Amino acid sequence: MKYNYIYCEDCTQTMSRMDDNSVDLIITSPPFNVNKDYGVYLDARDDYDQWITEVCKEMERVAKIAVYVFIGQWKMFVIKEALDGFAQWLWWHRSNLGLGKPRFPWIPTITPIAMSWTNGRKRMINAQEYRTSDLISTSGTQSNFTKDMKRVHVAQDPVKAYMPLLARTPCVSVYDPFMGSGTLALAAIRSGKLWFGSEVSGEYINFAKERIKNECQISLL
Repeated sequence: MKYNYIYCEDCTQTMSRMDDNSVDLIITSPPFNVNKDYGVYLDARDDYDQWITEVCKEMERVAKIAVYVFIGQWKMFVIKEALDGFAQWLWWHRSNLGLGKPRFPWIPTITPIAMSWTNGRKRMINAQEYRTSDLISTSGTQSNFTKDMKRVHVAQDPVKAYMPLLARTPCVSVYDPFMGSGTLALAAIRSGKLWFGSEVSGEYINFAKERIKNECQISLL
């Protein structure tokens, strides 16, 4: 596979061409099946549980070390059952509380992150700049923010939520099957990792390319 590249296709197509254990690490945030409009498709599938289970199996096949999956609370047990190497839950806490009309009695600010060891448990890295607890707390992206915190994707995670995962998990290369607007790419660049991804929307790939271009210019300063 090509590093530093986003394949404009469904991730199942990309992974079908990948050998077993061909990338060290996968970090991804798939659609949560909550009826969001992604432009090229609507996040609403009757076969979601079967589909995401098949995607998880493929991710574990191609990842040599570990897989991290950000997922909605209502699907966390589907993901847990889908990942054969499931090890534990981590949690991303969105510290900037939204004030919009909630869909639930309590506004959810916690996103579960399923961690899977794909070939047995490895020794983690003690990265001094990141806590070793299972809670990652950082602001979520917003449309009125600037730079990499500006939301250009309907389900965009902040770069800071991915940084501890890259810093503490032994890896050289990382893949995101649902690259969206390029969050994983930015985190990988800042961490000195090789990266590539898949994304079905050409529009979001263009957003990602622009963000990556800006990030690389900053890195060269």
